[in-house]
Amino acid sequence: MKYLQIACLFAGILFTSCNEDFLDRTPLDFASPDNYLETEGQVESMVNGVYNQLDFGGTTSTYQRVYPFYLDCASDNVVNLSPWEGATDFARGQVTSTNFRVAYQWTRNYQGIARANVFLTAMAENTKLKSDKIARYNAEVKFLRAWFYADLITWFGDVPLLLVPGDLENGQPARTPKAQVLAQVLKDLDEAIPHLPDSYSDAKDNGRITKGAGLAFKARVLLYNSKWAEAAAAAKACMDLKKYSLFGNYEGLFLEANEATVSKTEAILEVFYTPQTNASFFQRPLMEWAPSYLPTLQLAESYYMANGLPITDPASGYDPENPYMNRDPRLAASIYYPGAPWTIVFWNKINLKFEDNWMMRYSGFKVKKWVNNGQAMDRSSGEGTNKLFIRYAEVLLTYAEAQNEASGPDASVYAAIDQLRTRCGMATLTAAMPSLTKEQMREVIRNERRVELVFEGLRFPDIQRWRIGEKVMVDAMGYDSKFLKDFSYPGDFNGTSDVWKYVPKVIDKRSFNPARDYLWPIPQNEMNSNVNMVQNPGYN
Repeated sequence: MKYLQIACLFAGILFTSCNEDFLDRTPLDFASPDNYLETEGQVESMVNGVYNQLDFGGTTSTYQRVYPFYLDCASDNVVNLSPWEGATDFARGQVTSTNFRVAYQWTRNYQGIARANVFLTAMAENTKLKSDKIARYNAEVKFLRAWFYADLITWFGDVPLLLVPGDLENGQPARTPKAQVLAQVLKDLDEAIPHLPDSYSDAKDNGRITKGAGLAFKARVLLYNSKWAEAAAAAKACMDLKKYSLFGNYEGLFLEANEATVSKTEAILEVFYTPQTNASFFQRPLMEWAPSYLPTLQLAESYYMANGLPITDPASGYDPENPYMNRDPRLAASIYYPGAPWTIVFWNKINLKFEDNWMMRYSGFKVKKWVNNGQAMDRSSGEGTNKLFIRYAEVLLTYAEAQNEASGPDASVYAAIDQLRTRCGMATLTAAMPSLTKEQMREVIRNERRVELVFEGLRFPDIQRWRIGEKVMVDAMGYDSKFLKDFSYPGDFNGTSDVWKYVPKVIDKRSFNPARDYLWPIPQNEMNSNVNMVQNPGYN
């Protein structure tokens, strides 16, 4: 398999039979098995190489840099109408093993696993380096290997489990049952967590794995695999560290200007980016690529009212003629909808007002989350928005769901959700919907995950584990722009108008095959290079 054909870590010395003195001398900076991993700098360099695979490090490809939020295109949250971007076919039930995003996901993870295996093997055999950080270095890399494998089994199911550096003799492994891979993921995390620090004192270590990240990710893995009591315990352990809190403003949480404070409060695992030198490219596809990332009407309608009740509840006060009045404030913070006031300043200094925004015509919606409203910048290289891979809000949601499934809707479940509701400025769940049954609470928590974590790449894994694809992966809806007078209304945050008509229309035809579409296909290049690889059901 291609991902197993790893280049040698150490270069060989050529022309060893030469007698000339100047050829016999080995350069002092030459890496060989005899002189490598002798210093902490060398070890950290290898560890950083494993970290580099967390988010397609080392690439300038915009299509890769838009990970993970582009994964929402495979869900009911977002429509992508640009087939050349590789995201269109997932939600339409048309994805094939040759899709380049499938290959991205597979290759990124196995490259990270290969690097992790090389490092852990080298460290186990190394007797030269003496450092009190060795246990921490191993813990960081074990966390990362667990991260890569957990991602693989989420999207592909059974995958080859490889724990040592690959070689050509063992380059065609069969798929390992998911349960066995999951056991290894949890083993790596359990071995890593005790050796991870609560925090790092040196600023150069910002972004490194902490104990909180280990516990939060363990809770996610356990949640995804319906291990309710264990997931609740891991999430509670993360909460009990008292290291994290919710950033004070939901909309501000995702803005580049607030990243320093977010890093000290809500961020648990994030990847740092820097304008010009290492741009993250968030806003280019979210805003400038007009038909590429379109929120659906189904998503907009999933937001409750500010009084904490769903819009389907007769007591909610929802007005279909003015559908954006008095809604959950996270809607206005996450989505541009008809009537929402905004100003976007593009790299060419065009001040794009709402009434001129041709980008809204496809669904009536566009993404606001992650967008630096009113800030002029080059969206290709001038943006340094960090990526939040785990944040404290998710830990609260993990705890609430796992605790509800394990023990029912006790006060601690309400308290976890209430923190999120209070942060965004809506009625608490305790006040709005007291005395819910376990089943009713389950539906509330599932919707809370959708709106709180929207555009963060976590929606499809939720659809997958809840087995709700047949219910939600239906034709995607938006608004017919001809009844909105080309979005000429200047906006008042509420979307109110005497002349608008909110007429839904299908913006993307969708299909979901439950026998196939809960998993992605194994990439075709892997099928071609490994005679022992078996394709997932339903894919040619």
